[in-house]
Amino acid sequence: MERFVENPDFLQELFLEEAWKNVDKIDGFIEFKANTEEFEVTAEEVNSLYRTMHSIKGSAAMMGYPAISETAHAAEDLFSYLREESAPAQKDLQTILQLLRMVSGFLKRELRRLETDDEVTDFGWAVVRRIKNFLSHVDSENEPEGPSYQIAYTRKGKKRIPYTNFEALLPQMDRLAKVMGRELKKEFTVKISGADTEVPRDIYDKVSMAVLQMMKNSMDHGLESKADREQMGKTPVGEISVEISKAAQKVFVAFRDDGRGLNRDQILQKAKEKGLLKKPESEYEDSEIYAFLLRPGFTTKASATLFSGRGVGLDVVNAAVASLGGSIRIESREYMGTTFFMEFPVVDEMHAEG
Repeated sequence: MERFVENPDFLQELFLEEAWKNVDKIDGFIEFKANTEEFEVTAEEVNSLYRTMHSIKGSAAMMGYPAISETAHAAEDLFSYLREESAPAQKDLQTILQLLRMVSGFLKRELRRLETDDEVTDFGWAVVRRIKNFLSHVDSENEPEGPSYQIAYTRKGKKRIPYTNFEALLPQMDRLAKVMGRELKKEFTVKISGADTEVPRDIYDKVSMAVLQMMKNSMDHGLESKADREQMGKTPVGEISVEISKAAQKVFVAFRDDGRGLNRDQILQKAKEKGLLKKPESEYEDSEIYAFLLRPGFTTKASATLFSGRGVGLDVVNAAVASLGGSIRIESREYMGTTFFMEFPVVDEMHAEG
């Protein structure tokens, strides 16, 4: 048995409130379609349900509820299938409806367990297997021949490459800013440019996780309080921005805040105390010094807070970036802000080999 990760009450309450609303949307769709013997699913409905399930997955992953996030992740594949199939067979639509009933039932049961602090079962994995078995079946039935097959499938196991954009990330950023702003008594604005950039879903998942983790670090001890900002001649509201682009089979992400910036000397001193220096201090470039922050357990904070200071933030970001074959670079100006530049290789579906 696995127990839910413990989270501050206010975070859990926010998660539950939003999760119940999203499950209600899924149930509304199921009830509406179940009343007809034959039905169609519009592109608008598919996109709306995909965003709903994606919100559940992202929030659950951030809270540390893997059974919920993995089940929602598998359900996303159903909507990816519907996005790609212009005219799915009625029997397949009926099966998808049954699978969504299972997903909804599991989610509602686990949300109730959260409310009562009960244990999590592994029933979610059974739902995931049912979804994967269905998608494997329809893929084998609908497997096309010729060049178009190479576009729709990858070489690895002839499986579809699910693509998505970053439109669902901004609401998650807004929620996190709202929650942390209330607890830290700070104000933040968040924005994304390039949210319509399409990437493979594994890149989206890792980038989203990285952005939310960097937000937590930035809002906790990067961005100043309203009073401090006004004293420094800054706008009272802290600013966080994310810029996403894709070119030459690479995805570029820049995360910026206009906070107090990084203290180069403090980071260097901590690295020295930990025995991490491999050459004289004077030979270290700023980028090399900032890179120490990406090491596991490295933090310059004297004590941990609710949100950070345990040295398990930016190293997780670095691990996620590295797992995609990407790289991360940090630039900072003290009192002006910090920017994290990330880039990842991406193979476009149109270039995938058969």
